[in-house]
Amino acid sequence: MVNHAMASIKISTSKAGVLRLWTYFRRGHSTYLAFLMSFANFLAIQYRLVIEYIPVFKELFVRLHVFVIAFFLTYIPVAIVIGWLDYKKFSVPVELEVKAKVNPWVRDIALALTYIAEGKNEEAKVVLRKWVSGE
Repeated sequence: MVNHAMASIKISTSKAGVLRLWTYFRRGHSTYLAFLMSFANFLAIQYRLVIEYIPVFKELFVRLHVFVIAFFLTYIPVAIVIGWLDYKKFSVPVELEVKAKVNPWVRDIALALTYIAEGKNEEAKVVLRKWVSGE
């Protein structure tokens, strides 16, 4: 799988190629590798601080793997519910609205659609031309 993925990545020494590789690296590192390492670190720290120093928990979770299983069975559903609430009710809708308002591409698309709705097709073309021609 990794060899296939590496073979499909075209290595280029151009500025765009280097920036593309940099983007792939950051995505793989921050989204996957650093996340997994920090999660494992979090589990080890919680086991050490909570389980080993609270006698009731020490008797309940005799081994690390028992703690990890119990942790996953509670933590993952709670994290999913919190993430869902965040996407549906809390900060994500507001964040997306703010991002859309400051994004020049989204503003130009909205302006062009308004022009089209008003029958001003030539004005819409002028607004969108810079995105097509790369100006």
